[in-house]
Amino acid sequence: MFALIVRGVGLEFREKVDSAGWKRGCDIAIFAGSFLPALLFGVAFGNIFQGIPMDANGYHGTLFTLLNPYGIITGVLFVLLFIVHGSLWLAVKTNGELGKRASSVADKSWYVLLIIAVLFLLYTAFATDLYANYLHNPVWFIVPAIAVLSLLGIKIFASRGNYLRAFYSSCLTILTVTFTGVIGLYPNLIPSNLDKNYNLTIFNSSSSPYTLKIMTIVAVIFVPIVIAYQIWVYRVFRSKLTVEEVLGDKEIY
Repeated sequence: MFALIVRGVGLEFREKVDSAGWKRGCDIAIFAGSFLPALLFGVAFGNIFQGIPMDANGYHGTLFTLLNPYGIITGVLFVLLFIVHGSLWLAVKTNGELGKRASSVADKSWYVLLIIAVLFLLYTAFATDLYANYLHNPVWFIVPAIAVLSLLGIKIFASRGNYLRAFYSSCLTILTVTFTGVIGLYPNLIPSNLDKNYNLTIFNSSSSPYTLKIMTIVAVIFVPIVIAYQIWVYRVFRSKLTVEEVLGDKEIY
């Protein structure tokens, strides 16, 4: 949350002072404020996948307890997923030198992403129990299979210069990677690696039936509105831009 606040401040105040040092500092703030949430988001998922040291007295550990090898590799996986995803979006939305740079970053990052993804899948077999649900119900293997195929689809479409399809393939990759973990965890939400009796599950952590009914009604009404709004926004800004049109007479460091 702190990193996201720093990112927002960097974006808002970058042009408030006409100083190269100030702008460079804001650029660093924007980078750090974007990088850390992506990394720690993955770290959080990695620790949930392998279980967290908690019992009736709460969490036993510190922030550094969460920065374990499996948590870090999951964090790196998420960072690379988002780098490829964002680069593909820039390649779709921009022309000229900026579009070429974006497509180049996506292409180079994809190879690193593939290596980390393979390491993550192998490490998961030893560090977690995620595969137990899949072995018990093999039909669910279709979800990680789609994740693998969509990851390969990113490269196939990008190599053909079809960055929009590569972006859609990246969307599917992120979605199926997330659901791969969720399916492996079920019915757990946050498992304890100290004692399974302290696992937080969808049954012992859910709200009351009345609350769930109210939230379902709210979701049915407002989620379509949010989706429609997002479609409208993307339609309004559907045209491509060059770096000159994006920055005008501003400089980027």
